[in-house]
Amino acid sequence: MSFYDKKETYDIPSTSGYYKFEDGDNVFRILGAFSEKTAIQGLEYWKTEGNKRSPIRLRKNKDGTFPNVPVDQLELNKFGQLDFPKYFWALPVWNYQEKKVQILEITQKTILKNIQKFIENVKWGDPREYDFIVTKGKEGDKTIYTVTNNPKEKLEADIIPTYKGMDINMDVLFTGGDPFAGISTEDIDSEAVES
Repeated sequence: MSFYDKKETYDIPSTSGYYKFEDGDNVFRILGAFSEKTAIQGLEYWKTEGNKRSPIRLRKNKDGTFPNVPVDQLELNKFGQLDFPKYFWALPVWNYQEKKVQILEITQKTILKNIQKFIENVKWGDPREYDFIVTKGKEGDKTIYTVTNNPKEKLEADIIPTYKGMDINMDVLFTGGDPFAGISTEDIDSEAVES
C-alpha cells in the first residue's frame, strides 16, 4: 500500500515571489524584457546591519559604466575573501514547477552567458518565445549549472494577462523596495494558472 494517492501531487508550494534554482531541472519562461523596462541589470553586493543581511543593487551610470564600490564597504565571504559586487539580471519569469510568476535574479556567469548565446542566435532570438531549463548539480564540492532550452511554443493563454495584471515594478529593487508592493502573497499564489 502506498502512502501517496497516485492521482495527486504533493509538491510543497513556495510562498515566495522570487525564483530560486533547486537541484535538478529548473524550467522557466522569461516574461520581461530590458527594452520594455520590465527587466533590469546591475551590480549587487551584500551588507550586514545588525542581524540582517541585505542586497545593495547599483544601476549603470548615464555613461554606461557601473559605479565603483569602495573596498571598505565590502564584506568578507565564507572563504575570508572580499565579496566583490556581482553583475546580475533580474526579470519576471513563469515558474513551471510552482505555476506562478516570480522574479528570477541571475548572477551566475555560466547561466547568463548561455542565455545570451540563445538570444543572440538568429534561430532563437527573443527569450520570451521559448522555455529555458537550468540544471543545477554538483561536481565534487562545486555547484555547476547547465542551460538548455525547449522548442519555441506559445504560453498558456492566461499566463501573460496574469503577469501584466500584477504590475511588477522591477526598478524598486535598486532602492531596496518590494517589486510586488500592493500585491499580497495570496494574490501572487491565487493568480497562478492552474494546470
